[in-house]
Amino acid sequence: MNRLDCIGEPCPLPLMKAEKKIKKLKIGEKLYIEVDHTCAMTNVPEWARKRGYNVEIEEVTFGEWQITVTKTK
Repeated sequence: MNRLDCIGEPCPLPLMKAEKKIKKLKIGEKLYIEVDHTCAMTNVPEWARKRGYNVEIEEVTFGEWQITVTKTK
């Protein structure tokens, strides 16, 4: 499974890790990114949508989110 645990990491680390990891994925694969900083919860989905990827966000516990990015191209 393609998972990035970015709990406790401030911006821009989660975004930088996501950019690097998604380059290695094939079209249709998903990247699961776990974050607990609100700026990452905003910046990572915004970055992914600008590149045309599908994004889903789920708050797993109060203040922690899982961002699922599906590589579409």
